[in-house]
Amino acid sequence: MSEPVLQRYAWDGVQREVAEWWTLKKGQRRAVCRMFTHVFGHELRLEVSRELVASEVCRDDEQVLSCQERWRAVLEAKGWKKA
Repeated sequence: MSEPVLQRYAWDGVQREVAEWWTLKKGQRRAVCRMFTHVFGHELRLEVSRELVASEVCRDDEQVLSCQERWRAVLEAKGWKKA
């Protein structure tokens, strides 16, 4: 079975949101992992209560999957739950 390939949109100089990986909550706070187009592939952004707390540019699908899983694991270890 082949692994899924993330669609890479033609770069036109403007970043666009193309996916929301997950949302976690802790009390009234929400953490969201979003994916945007980027000249070098995809950019993942982690926002907590609408404030950018982390960003990483990923050149391939493996990096995207690894990064979002790593961020999620860290938050879940700190008590964040699926929204």
